[in-house]
This record gives sequence, C-alpha cells and structure tokens, in this order.
Amino acid sequence: MHFPLFSQVLSVREQQEDINYYFNFLEKNHPNLYVKYSAEQYDSIKHTILNECNRPLSPMEFNRKLRSLNQYTDGHTVIANTYTLPIRRFYFFFPYVTFRNDSSFVNNELIESVNNRNFQEIMNEVRKGYSWENNPLTNEAFINSSLSSYLSSYEIEPPYYVHLKNIHTGKTRLDTILTQKIQVKDKPTFQFKFYPQDSIAVLFYNICRIPKGQANFIEETIIEEFKNIEKQNIRYLFIDVRTNEGGSSEVHDYIFKRLKTKKYKRTSYAQVNTQRIQSDVEKAQIRNQGYLEKYGTNFWKRHQIKRLIKKLNKKIPAILSTGISKKTEIIPANHKGFKGKIFILQSRETFSATISFCEEIKRRKMGLLVGEETGEPITFAGNVEYAFLPHSKILFSYPHLYSWIEPKILITHGFIQPDIRYDVFRKTLDIQDYKKIIQLSNTLK
Repeated sequence: MHFPLFSQVLSVREQQEDINYYFNFLEKNHPNLYVKYSAEQYDSIKHTILNECNRPLSPMEFNRKLRSLNQYTDGHTVIANTYTLPIRRFYFFFPYVTFRNDSSFVNNELIESVNNRNFQEIMNEVRKGYSWENNPLTNEAFINSSLSSYLSSYEIEPPYYVHLKNIHTGKTRLDTILTQKIQVKDKPTFQFKFYPQDSIAVLFYNICRIPKGQANFIEETIIEEFKNIEKQNIRYLFIDVRTNEGGSSEVHDYIFKRLKTKKYKRTSYAQVNTQRIQSDVEKAQIRNQGYLEKYGTNFWKRHQIKRLIKKLNKKIPAILSTGISKKTEIIPANHKGFKGKIFILQSRETFSATISFCEEIKRRKMGLLVGEETGEPITFAGNVEYAFLPHSKILFSYPHLYSWIEPKILITHGFIQPDIRYDVFRKTLDIQDYKKIIQLSNTLK
C-alpha cells in the first residue's frame, strides 16, 4: 500500500482554515453552486463539518471527513481521495456490490461484515463521497470500480472473509472470496472491431482525451478506419461509449466529421461565476490575440479573425453584467459522412463530456441511443479545474462553466434516456447482441 507522503498531524486551526478556504473558494469560482442547496444550507453544512473537526487529525482522517461534503455538491465538484486511497497499479476482484437504501448486497445476500469489519459502516462513509447529482447506479458503479482499494484503506486486504445473510431465510454464512489480481491499464481513445459478413462495425470510444502528441495519429486512425467502413460496405455502425467517463468534448469532432448529418441550428449558453468574469475575459482576450498571431498568416485570415474577435468583444458588457454568454450557430450539413444506421451504446458509466456526445447524437438525430440512462444529467457544470487546500494539500476539482443548449430535448429527471432499452452494463456484447439491437430498431415507429 502506498499513500502520498504527508506525516504531519493537522491541528484544529489548520483543518478549520482548510474548510473555510474550500467553501469560500467555491463561492467565488463555482458557476452555479446553489442548484440543490441554498447559500444558507451550505453555511449550515460548513458549520457542521467545522464542529466535527474539533481535535487534531491525521491527513487520512481529515480527508475522510471532507469527502462527506461531496454528497452536497455536483458531480464535478469533488474532494479527491488524496490520502484515503492507496496508489496502486493492481486491484483485486471483489463481487459487484449493489446498494439498496442503507444496505449492501452481493447476489441478493446482505453483506454484514468483511474480515470481521462492519461492511455497512464502511460503505455508509464511502457513499457520502459521491454526488447527489449523479445517477445512483453510477455512484454504485464508481464505488465498485475502486472497492478493493477502499477496503485496503481500512486495512482490509484479501483474502476476503465475508459474512452474508439470506434476507428470505435469515440464515447467515461465511464465504471466502477467491481474489483475482487485475492490472490497471490505460484505455486507448478509439478502438475498432469489424464484422464484415454481417455489415457491422463497432467503434469503441473509450475516453474523451487525446494523449499528448497523438492528435494527428488519432485523426489519421479515424480517417483510415472510416475508409475501411466504406470499403467493406458497412451498413450498421455501433459507437460504444458505455465506459467513457468523459474528458473534452472537442474529441467528439473526430467522429462527427465522419457522420452524415443535416444542417442544424442551436443556441449555446455558458454561465460563469460573476466574481471571476473580469479575469476570464482578460484571459480570453489574450488567447484571442495569440490565435490571431498563430493563424493570421495572410491578409484574408487576419481579416476574418479580427472580425470574429470584434464580435466577441461586443458581447463583453453583457457577460460582465450577467455572467452568461450566448452563441447561436448554424452547423452545416455533412453529406459525405457514413450513410448507414448508427447506434450509440450508453450506460450508467457514460459520464461528463460523453453526455454531451450522446446529447448531440440525439439532438441532431444522427443515430439511436441504446442501453440504459446515462450517469449524469444532461445539463451540468463542467470544464473542470483543480486546486489544493492550503494546509492539508488535499486536491479538489471544481467546474468553471455551467452550460446548456436550446432547443431542449426530451429527458426524464434530467437524464438522457435510450431509444432502445437493452442490458449493456458490464456486458461483453457479441454479434448476436448487435443483431438483436438492429432487429429491435426495426420495430420502432
């Protein structure tokens, strides 16, 4: 087990200064903090945690207390597990745990303890580290993905001896979970799989991130693979974003450029914290000037860029007063893209920027969404930035922008619903699944 080096015990004063710093920071930087809880409620939450930190604590103890604040913030405002999870390249298999109210189950059996530790007490604390905004099934999945590490942080190591209770008979039993060591591997941004005999191709869009220096390589890969799709006369394209937890929405364009689309008009809104607007505007003006110097390589390009900058500068007074910018744009049609049928496979682990990908597919009617509802509401605060608490050096993330698009699309309780419901969560789909989904799509009106 390895944790970040920090041996100092935090005094009560240091803890309270960190807590006050965190709440003050969010008040000055978060674009839409009071979505669920009011300023008065946040003040009450702050005083509660201040009262709890009334004795010197280790960094791990303090980190655990602060993680409980995540239950009151959105899915991108997160106090990290800086000291509460070990840094490791291997995990151990633990059966998937489902949560029902305040109880935890494996295969419909109640988990009472693991290695003689009360399992539910641990899970109650861990679950407070996840946002109210997320799909509850998403929080469940995120916890399970790090469950062995969470147990390790409570000095519970494999082999796991689990006390289980049958909820129907009331009988208890002790079971030993055979562990499997699994190496953590980075996922490539894109992967392709072809079934030419069935005219099916699958694009696994795993993460919305371009590794440093690989932008050209990834774009060339996408171009080449879509040429293969055309050569092999593929009629059905599945884009699998089930485990894509986000990154940057700019990566989506690599795919959208290859899809057939109609002309589309939309209005995008972006809201920032009014206390940081002036500095944001100044940074934007510096970026715009840098863009002009880099791409204004001739008179015509400089003229175009200067016109765009002039239009943006006209919006500054309105942005300074409201904190909200507005942009209406017409996205041109693409008649040369993939002309077959498109299916997007989404799940509870589809998160953050990938929500925007599914939204764009739905909004522009480029394909059908398949699976289950996504992991985060369609409208959320994003463009994540990072900061550290001054004394404990605990990392936390916070969003810079709260954005939304009009016209709105049909959603349920804020979440994007699939056009075709299908069991996709943590399933290895094969050709029969893809064929079944195609058949189901033919029954839609």
